Amino acid sequence: MESSSTVTVYSFRIFELDAEAYHIARFKAPRHVIRERYRGEVLEGTGEEVDATELDGEGRYRRIATGWGALD
Repeated sequence: MESSSTVTVYSFRIFELDAEAYHIARFKAPRHVIRERYRGEVLEGTGEEVDATELDGEGRYRRIATGWGALD
């Protein structure tokens, strides 16, 4: 299947007021989503090109661990 469009997603960290500390998000997201929705800090060097259809409705990308191969 050819991808019609790709997007770069990044790991990022978010400051938690309750814990008064940063934590790494459990998903990646495009740079603009990280800044606008999550008010996070992009971790440079973690960029990954993914098909735009792999983002959920909130712009999050979660890699599904498949071990050695695809889940199909």
